[in-house]
Amino acid sequence: MEITGTVRKWHLAGHIVECFPKFSLNFVEGTAKVEGEILETLWSDMDEVAPIAQAMSIAHHQEVVNDHMNNSNWCKIIWIGKSLY
Repeated sequence: MEITGTVRKWHLAGHIVECFPKFSLNFVEGTAKVEGEILETLWSDMDEVAPIAQAMSIAHHQEVVNDHMNNSNWCKIIWIGKSLY
């Protein structure tokens, strides 16, 4: 198995120009149009909930985070269905 090291697209912009052809996902066979930042984009929605949930009890905090993530997943399912239709 061959492993190719890359730098995620948003982070690559902060590197020197010489890094782009060496480490860009644009030039890695089989990666298509990925950004390499999926976790950051998924968790960025949590920025709305984090300040509120921070002061809650552990049980309430877990419930609020779970509800928020479940809603996020539900919205993605609905959007995918509409986009495919």
